[in-house]
Amino acid sequence: MVAQTAPALAQAGMIWYVVGQGRWMLLLLLLPSLTGTLAMVLLSLLRTHRQPSQSLPAQAQLEYGIASNRASPSTSTEDQTQRDLTELASYPGPALESRLLESGASGAHGLLWQGIVHAWLAASGKTAPAVIGVRPDHSPLVIDLPRDGPHALVAGTTGSGKSVFLQTWCLALAVSQPPDRLNLVLLDFKGGAGFGLLARLPHTVGCVTNLDLDRAVRALNGLQRELERRQRLVARAGVEDTALMTDPPARLVVVIDEFQALRQLLPDYLDRLTSLASQGRSLGMNLVACTQQTMGQVNAQMRANMNLGICLRVRDPLQSRELLGSSCATAIDPSCPGLGFLEHGLGPQAFRTCPAADPQTLVGQIIKASRFCDNRPPAPLFSSPLPEHDPACGKILWQSGRPLIPLGHMDDGVLLHLYRLSLKGHTALIGPPGRGKSTLLALLARSLLTLMRPGARPEPNFDLRITRRVAHSYSSRDFPGPVPAPPHGRQGDGRGLVWILDDAQDLLDPLCQDPLASLLQEALGQGGTAVVLAVDTASALRRPERFSRRLVFPCGERGADLAAGIPADQLATLSTRASAIPGRCLVLEGGLAIPLQVFSLAVKQMNP
Repeated sequence: MVAQTAPALAQAGMIWYVVGQGRWMLLLLLLPSLTGTLAMVLLSLLRTHRQPSQSLPAQAQLEYGIASNRASPSTSTEDQTQRDLTELASYPGPALESRLLESGASGAHGLLWQGIVHAWLAASGKTAPAVIGVRPDHSPLVIDLPRDGPHALVAGTTGSGKSVFLQTWCLALAVSQPPDRLNLVLLDFKGGAGFGLLARLPHTVGCVTNLDLDRAVRALNGLQRELERRQRLVARAGVEDTALMTDPPARLVVVIDEFQALRQLLPDYLDRLTSLASQGRSLGMNLVACTQQTMGQVNAQMRANMNLGICLRVRDPLQSRELLGSSCATAIDPSCPGLGFLEHGLGPQAFRTCPAADPQTLVGQIIKASRFCDNRPPAPLFSSPLPEHDPACGKILWQSGRPLIPLGHMDDGVLLHLYRLSLKGHTALIGPPGRGKSTLLALLARSLLTLMRPGARPEPNFDLRITRRVAHSYSSRDFPGPVPAPPHGRQGDGRGLVWILDDAQDLLDPLCQDPLASLLQEALGQGGTAVVLAVDTASALRRPERFSRRLVFPCGERGADLAAGIPADQLATLSTRASAIPGRCLVLEGGLAIPLQVFSLAVKQMNP
């Protein structure tokens, strides 16, 4: 009462002084403040008058009772949480197989795949429900990522059952949706122990571990490319969500085990996952990130899009509150892995994971169901990097009457593609001896010689000339094609020439006296001729603009590689090992520089 009346007395004194001084404008400013203060004093007096007079012990008893009533909801919640955990600890729940299928199919593995096929036929592509465990009332725990997520954050200390939980979730997803409606990308940064079995699933389009960081980078780049591809599909269809498309792409679920390890090893690639979390909902892409410690590991932008929080046993109450809004996850018994809480806006809900009784058999049954349904294997989202030894494969294709010769596999940073050399324009092979230029020319010559055989279909409309160095001179041999030359004077459909030259740097010298030098200069100026030659350095080309395509074999010396035409940014990504791998080169064509691994052959020289 004294604290409230003191300001009123002070303001009254100020008003008496203002009246005495005749400052009426200041009086108008002080009157509202004095009125408010007097009103607060009056309200306090009325409240004091209404309270019954009680002795101090009774008043203390009343305050204790009020405090007890306020604490009772918390106490009741803690008791309920403990009862739920006790019930789940004593009830392990049925195995995953019996929850997934009807009428006890888990006991007869011969019928399990039939139940999986039935579940696929009844599935809807717009949702992804998964039966993962049981609740305290023994009802099944069903998580539907598109509805409950769209993204999830899973936390738990070592030994809490995170890996088993993720494996159970992936198996439940694979059983509920066919491979053409749901795909999995598995990023295991715990050495591959958790997802090794899941890599066999027909739904899996990529599985990487922290033991191969190059492949992990390709996976993250592949996710970014898939995100952009789906954005183009949605824009082309004129809809806002892939679920509204008539033929939507398969839902893609990205599962990351030990997210904190990924963040530490590949911090420069986290923006790919941030984009997925912020844009993936409408594009049919979902993210499940699992970590031991969520605080400080997941950035705010990614965390804002993760509506589903799953917390198994943790020791830090702050971590439990960060995911669940409650410290209930710290009360989980360490001797009961698989116990946890789920929160997606309705408060923490206790559950227990129900893993598969025989995961190996279940995966086999899923594979069998996929074969029965004749599901095409989904296209891989990314591939392994270029191998050091690539066996020859691929067939010759024809385009506009010219053959496309397969020479190796090229790497665009995410996927490997078969590279076919087009015999249109001139091609230069640049690199020091021993890097694989002669092997590539031998491969090209062998492929073209098969086309020059009598009776080959289609018949080539060009002649083949092969030139190679013998000691200090050059030896050439011509292979005329089976099609006769057109009459003199006809233009546009005359016979062409494919000329393969090894060690051609001397023939390109303007001072060269060899008769082939003038013929080479004439061939480089003709439109119907395709010259494929090999030189040691880029400076030997003299006029590099005449070569629309260059295959550069890096030598490992930065200055020489830059002079050969390799872009600086591409050169920075090449490993030191690349310059020591025979047949490893970069294709410089159309403003791009793409790594290529030439097919391995026993032939080392061009021996026609």
